[in-house]
Amino acid sequence: MQTYRKLLVLLLFSAAAASMTGCGAPKSSTGQDFSTQQAADSKAAEEPSNMILLNNVLYHDAGRTVYTMPDHTDGTIQSVTANATAPSCNEEANFDCKGASYCILADGAAGVITDEAAGTCELFLADDTVEFQGVYKKRKELSADTLKWLSFYYSLSESDRNALSMIPSEFAGQVAGTGTYASETDATGTSYLEALTQEELNATEALAQYYFTEEVTSFEGVDQIYPADSSDPQYHNSGIEDDYGPGNIIIYRVLTNLDRRDGNPFRYISIARKSKSDDWKIINSGF
Repeated sequence: MQTYRKLLVLLLFSAAAASMTGCGAPKSSTGQDFSTQQAADSKAAEEPSNMILLNNVLYHDAGRTVYTMPDHTDGTIQSVTANATAPSCNEEANFDCKGASYCILADGAAGVITDEAAGTCELFLADDTVEFQGVYKKRKELSADTLKWLSFYYSLSESDRNALSMIPSEFAGQVAGTGTYASETDATGTSYLEALTQEELNATEALAQYYFTEEVTSFEGVDQIYPADSSDPQYHNSGIEDDYGPGNIIIYRVLTNLDRRDGNPFRYISIARKSKSDDWKIINSGF
């Protein structure tokens, strides 16, 4: 009987050891790998932006360079806090720029000087402020459509932004080198955009979206879309777009998901009607 009990104990001990070194180990390893990946993903998703605190206003890095008067400064960054935290003291930043000069560009806009002699600086904006080609405005002053367009505009590369000539009406006449609505009117002074109601613009954009999403599925839908400027030469394409006047035609510039992936430029799609009583139709599309 004593021998039987010893044998039973040994068998139970061996089974317990096997369960600890067999099934248990892979589960622990997998769980650890998953936790590590989750932590990495979370860290990447929460990557903090560069910020500065000036005159009790918190500014976020806009990711672009602007210009001010050479040698014009309003102070220097006095301290730097941890990158993962927001500055809590005036003239403090959360990135390595201690001693850098800064200037106040407008209400809600500041610049950290990168070249004092040339007047170049990294743009920082308060949460309630936006900038377009050197003009600063409060978000509450702008329409939802303009804010949406600005978000799209600054999602483009610098070269793509430079290729756009359209200026939102709320900035027209304020951007250097432009007159009121100059960039939104055709040669006759009539704006293709202003000739249409918001309902008509919504209907034509929906038709463009449908074409690239449902009618020609190979485009894989629309990534970005905006109305072409009235000075776009496509409006004067003889025999097609040129046959329609303001109020009966609109051209959109469209970046499809397929084109973005393949590195292609924006396409155009022209939507027109013969008269106000007719239905909108797609009359042309291409690069």
